[in-house]
Amino acid sequence: MKKLFCLLTIITASFLLIIPIQTSNAAESEEIPDWIKNNAGWWAEGKLTDESFILAIQWLINHSIISISPTAVEVEESQTFGYKIPDWIKNTAGWWAEGQIDDGSFVSGLEWLTEHGIIVIRHGDVDPSNVIFSPMLAGTDQRNLEHIASTFFHIFGDLELIKVVDGKQYWGEIYLGLMDKRMVEYGEVSLWDDPQRAVVVYPAFTNAAYFTNGFYAYFRGECDTCTTTTIKDPVLSFATSGSAIQALTLMGYEVISDIAIDKNPNILKEYDKIILLHSEYVTRVMFDAITNHPNVIYLYPNALYAEIEVDYETNLITLIRGHGYPELEISNGFDWKFDNTHPYEYDTDCFNMEFYRIDNGWMTNCYPENVFGSSINGTYEILKALKGF
Repeated sequence: MKKLFCLLTIITASFLLIIPIQTSNAAESEEIPDWIKNNAGWWAEGKLTDESFILAIQWLINHSIISISPTAVEVEESQTFGYKIPDWIKNTAGWWAEGQIDDGSFVSGLEWLTEHGIIVIRHGDVDPSNVIFSPMLAGTDQRNLEHIASTFFHIFGDLELIKVVDGKQYWGEIYLGLMDKRMVEYGEVSLWDDPQRAVVVYPAFTNAAYFTNGFYAYFRGECDTCTTTTIKDPVLSFATSGSAIQALTLMGYEVISDIAIDKNPNILKEYDKIILLHSEYVTRVMFDAITNHPNVIYLYPNALYAEIEVDYETNLITLIRGHGYPELEISNGFDWKFDNTHPYEYDTDCFNMEFYRIDNGWMTNCYPENVFGSSINGTYEILKALKGF
């Protein structure tokens, strides 16, 4: 399942900002935690520019978080980004993220960069505004450090996915990373040192439903045959609770997909606590497994809303019942008495967010996806509550 989440989480420069890496030059060695390694694929997959990667490494070196050979070649600043980082360095980063090589081998690649003048060790700090991007919400400038300081996590955006809506720029996707100044707070709400048997469910079926030629193409009248669609690669989106799943993974939670539950519903018996995200489309097997577990936190409204069937040989899911299908009067496809889609699904501000009790766990009265990228107190309180359930 770590391999699955490597597909889900894209590397953020923040892993470079806080990892306590020690190289052979350091006095002692410290293992990098798995919740950091889960973020070590973005740069390797080309989602982070070489320039941002280099600046982040310089920040690491200047703050003595890693120790790199002092024989690095000094070159003029104008030349710094004239070099192309070799592919084998990016391959190494990807292998390190998947646990195929150890920490020392990855840091050796960084040393090679410094020794060949691709990373230049300068005196003084690197301006973090060159490394991190705050959310482009309501016209917020992408390098607004004040806005960054108002979030619980560092916020990163993919420059290729910027969207313009009503003349304002928005990130198509955002990625979360840890702030070194909030490590004490993270410790209070994380499972890093807590042996809880808790798991978060990634909504793979819902991910497929929202893709092009997915169920919503049918609902919009664009495609008569799109009640059957292909299971897609995982995406960190608003519909798939992408910010929440990143936040929870950073806090040490294990992740499984709803595909794993459908194939083996007994897997949930291994956990004392299940955190369900926006799992809008599920199979009957998954519905039964979730609703029969004694401790489920339904973090998002609209969960368990429509029934699907899966053909794993063809990699297809088919809408069976719910969301106005096959008859318009059908709402919840399972006729589930605890369905809380209306009116809570469309409250994305969550100014008055609360958890309330149901038979087998807890539900919320709003859709908290935006909270994880915009609110210090809101994010802290959600994570604190989840740890305590």
